[in-house]
Amino acid sequence: MPSPLRQLDNFKQLKTALKPIKADENGKFLEALLEHCMIINRAIGKDFSLADHSHIDISCDVYFNIPLVSSAQVGNGSNAWLHEYQKNEHGVMFENKKELGEYLQKLERIPSTIIPIKLELTQRIGDAKSKFVYEIV
Repeated sequence: MPSPLRQLDNFKQLKTALKPIKADENGKFLEALLEHCMIINRAIGKDFSLADHSHIDISCDVYFNIPLVSSAQVGNGSNAWLHEYQKNEHGVMFENKKELGEYLQKLERIPSTIIPIKLELTQRIGDAKSKFVYEIV
């Protein structure tokens, strides 16, 4: 079973999830947004074996300055997804650039830089539980 102190290891790994994404004309930022949840997933699942999965439950949500959330979960499997922000539930999930592009076109405006404004990391490793929230104010 992994050590509960391993919870602290994830904080440093997640720095890359807080980098801004520049919106561009040719749509490369759409790929960056879609890949973002996979970056989080790799960070929170780093160094955990499949055997560890029965002893862990780690999830991370990164909220942007537009109504999007990048989410990942590790424990009893692994999953990552980009979805529309809705207050009490997951909104529409985006699986490709076309879906994401159509959604973004409906927004009032898209900022020139898409900025992660909040990161929530919730972890259970063995009997230890923690929640870490980093918010840009």
